[in-house]
This record gives sequence, structure tokens and C-alpha cells, in this order.
Amino acid sequence: MLERSLTPHAVDLARRFPAVAITGPRQSGKTTFAQSCFEHLPYVLLEDPTERAACQDDPHGFLARFPNGAVLDEIQNVPDLFSYLQGDIDRTKTAGRWILTGSTAMDLDRSISQSLAGRIATLELLPFARVELDGQPSRPATLTHSVLEGGYPPLFDPERNHEPVSWLDQYIRNFVRRDVRDLLDVRNRTAFDVFLRQCAARSGQVLDYSDLASTCGIDIKTAKEWISVLEACYVIHLLRPHYRNFGKRLTKRPKLYFVDTGLACRLLHLSDVNQLRGHPRWGALAETWCISEILKSRAHSAKSRNLWFWRTSDGHEVDVVIETTGGALFPIEITAAATPAPEKANGLAKLRELSLRDADARVLPGVVLYGGDEVRPVREDRFVPWDSIADTLEEVP
Repeated sequence: MLERSLTPHAVDLARRFPAVAITGPRQSGKTTFAQSCFEHLPYVLLEDPTERAACQDDPHGFLARFPNGAVLDEIQNVPDLFSYLQGDIDRTKTAGRWILTGSTAMDLDRSISQSLAGRIATLELLPFARVELDGQPSRPATLTHSVLEGGYPPLFDPERNHEPVSWLDQYIRNFVRRDVRDLLDVRNRTAFDVFLRQCAARSGQVLDYSDLASTCGIDIKTAKEWISVLEACYVIHLLRPHYRNFGKRLTKRPKLYFVDTGLACRLLHLSDVNQLRGHPRWGALAETWCISEILKSRAHSAKSRNLWFWRTSDGHEVDVVIETTGGALFPIEITAAATPAPEKANGLAKLRELSLRDADARVLPGVVLYGGDEVRPVREDRFVPWDSIADTLEEVP
């Protein structure tokens, strides 16, 4: 089993909090992770009808079966249990007693805020980051392969030897649609399938609800509701615009990104690297992969996301701005091109120039993540190869 970057942070938090919640998409490895980190605790799957019924019929009796605590997997299936966990935690005050996992952030966040605030630490486990596959023969060799396959752990299990196209097709059918239908009353399945594909085609773009709704034949309210649930289920991530304008009008709408590029590629019916490299969305999908790696780096280091993009109304843009713990800004531009063209760093230079208007602003030397294989300086910034992204992000506090 591969070691996950989140392991030391989960173990540390379990020493300090009575409960730790591990959230993330289906098949991101939460069950395996929780069992390996906390193998001393009994494991209960709350998707099992028998366990779920026992919990719902007699919550006190259910918890009494585990005098030293347990790993409660997919706890969003029994939301009423959180109130009873609160009583158990307040009575025992024992660190690391309950490890909870869930695949729907919306339900968990609501239950935690209502019952377990101050008593629980929350972590996100996303699909494999590239750095977690170091040394593995199944690790994708190129940026194109990385984008096409994504990072879901079952695809890198040598004992299962899953073929990516068929596995991702099954994932869409069995998890994405099912989870969303559990949260929404989706009566028009055809419209929803079109909606998913249109979201994939828009990964890396500023989100226009009106255009998306019109294309899919639904109203804007429905589009917003479906987007919020896709985000809660970790299918997509909305990157919000940075709030500092430095004297410029800023875009106010978020950018849409898929959390896993393999999933986006399958929704676009892409099945091989030649198709992908020739596709009009290739650059946007490569950008999506880099954004996903940045999200994973922050989540698996138990750091606040603090991620935005920066774009002015007159077209100046930086793909990602990370706000450090000290309040400085670390800018990142992304390009799939293998040639380190200096103009790709113009957005970084413009951000730095405009930030001089704000005495409290500090923009650090930034990077351009690109499809090449050498580090190259460009004015105050530098080009960094796509597969060195983890080393680069370690520099950001």
C-alpha cells in the first residue's frame, strides 16, 4: 500500500482532537487510509444496511459497542449520529476516539458545524498526487498520460490492474451519477448527463451560469444547484477570484475546474494520448491537472487552501495566487507548452507591478509551470517543469 502524504497530519490531529473527519471523493482511498492510520480501532461501514439500521434504531446502543471508539466509514448515511457523538465526546474527552469518513462535504460540514464544532479536526483526502506515486512503475511518464489517467487510487493498484477508460466509465456511472441523485431530484437524466459533459468542456474557464444553463436546456437556478452539489461531491472545484484589485476592476465570477482530469477526459470521450494532444481543450485540461496538483498539495499537507486566481477586466491574469501564512502572494502561471517563452510570465510581472500601489501587498517571485523539463529564469520569476510541481509548492508556507 502506498504511503499517503496526509498520514502524519492525520495521526498528529488524532492526538489532539477527540474526532477526526476525513472527507474526499468516492474511491480516493479514504477507507484504506483510515484503516491503515488507525488500525487499533474497529471499523464500521455505515453504507452496510445492517449497520445503518442498528445505528438508526438505537444510536446509544450502537456507540456502546465501541467503548474505545471506532472508524465510522461513510458517516453521511446517518447524519443523526452526530448529536450522539457529541454527547460521547463531551463525556469521555478522549483524543483520537472517533475517526469519521464521508464523501459529501455538504452533509458533513452541516453536521459538524451543528454538533461537533471545536471537537473535531477535518482533513481532505483527494486522489493520488503525482509525488505520492514516486517510484511506482504505474506512474504516468508524461504530462499527457498524467492528464488522461488522473489520480484515482484503484488505477494504480498492481493487484487489480484496472484499465483506465473502462474503470472511469464505471466510476461515472456508479458513483458520480448515484451520489448526485442522492442529493438532488434529477428527473431529466439526459439533461444532467449533458450538464456533466459541458462542465468538463468548461474546465479551466470562468463559470458562466447563463451560458451553461442555456446549453443544457435548464434554468439558471438548476445549474447553480447542480454545480454546488458537484462541488460538494468533489467532482469539481470552483476557484474564486482574488479580492485585491490594486486599482483595477476584477472578474467576480469563479473558474471551474475538475478535481480529477481523468474523469474530465472520459466525459469528453478522450481515450488515448493522441486524441488528447490534438483536442481543442488540451491546454485547459493540462491547466486543470496542475490546479488539481496544487489542491492536493495543500489538502494533503493539512494547509488552508488559500487559493485564488487573479484577472482584471482588461485581460491581465494569473492562473493561481496562493496567499501564504504571512499574507504574501505566491503567483503561478500555467502553460502546456514545452518552450519557456518569456511572454508567458507577463501576468506575473503585471501583478507585481500593480501590487506596488498597495503598501500592504507583497508578491513573492513566482513560477510558470510548463510542459518542458528544465528550470529557466525569467526576470524575477522562473519556469518550472510540470513534474517538479511538488518541490515548488513545498516552498509556499
